[in-house]
Amino acid sequence: MNQSHQEALLQSGINHFQAGKLRLTRVYTTLQQDLRLRGTSDAHLSLVIMREGSGHFSVQKGVVQPFQPGSLLLSSSQFPCEGEDFFPRNYLYDLQIINYPVQFLDALQAVGLDWSGENGKIYRANLTSSLLEIQCEIDDACRDQSAFGQLRLEGLLLLMLWQSLEQIQQGECYQAGGTKLMGRDRQRLIKARDYMREHACSSLTLEQVARAAGLSQLAFKRGFRAMFTITPWNFIIECRLEQALGFVKSSNYTLDEIATRCGFSHASHLTRYFQRRYGQSPGRYRRQVSSD
Repeated sequence: MNQSHQEALLQSGINHFQAGKLRLTRVYTTLQQDLRLRGTSDAHLSLVIMREGSGHFSVQKGVVQPFQPGSLLLSSSQFPCEGEDFFPRNYLYDLQIINYPVQFLDALQAVGLDWSGENGKIYRANLTSSLLEIQCEIDDACRDQSAFGQLRLEGLLLLMLWQSLEQIQQGECYQAGGTKLMGRDRQRLIKARDYMREHACSSLTLEQVARAAGLSQLAFKRGFRAMFTITPWNFIIECRLEQALGFVKSSNYTLDEIATRCGFSHASHLTRYFQRRYGQSPGRYRRQVSSD
């Protein structure tokens, strides 16, 4: 679904806060359908703190860069620039988007970061425990609508920028590189993802999926990881685990039966992936659900 940024930010689970000249958008939601945002942004300085999520963005025509959970992105530009964001459905999105006054671009130069150029610059760094702690404090400050709460929120948003800049100095520039995907390839990759989700519990091969989507195996594997930040095989495992979780919760099937129905070769195979994904064995999870 194509939407403007304004329309997208009106969805359930998305809240907006103003603290002085700073704007915060808090997102905690699971999309029910794919979301594609295209448009032109003015000169800006924006910080995205992503704890959970997926998708990709592009600030150069055809060049795709992935969003990654557990990371921050700082987008800066002194000129208007075109871009596109893509967020696939069925993912939990837990992120904060903070917009700072354009005058704050000078802060990047103060720490040796370049924000010049026609397309601006985008920087990435991993989230640290201190940054996650500030994020939690920001959430807490949002609940206080008093004047003191507004002042506290403004201070925390400024602190987030400062500590993010320190972390970025140890991170990497996200402007160069990326995977070049044209519009037709993106549509084929979405088709491949939907085909994999529909047939995940059957015997799938990457050659079969690539052929169904009209892509070569190499283009399929590289493009899928760039667009969805997960390998095709790991995506199939995730789909199978979703099916298995439903059976464990609400059926009397044995683990061998669930493994067979969900495309796992045997129960131990299912158990290994299930424990890695959900933190406990299927049997223990079932007993816990039954006791609740």
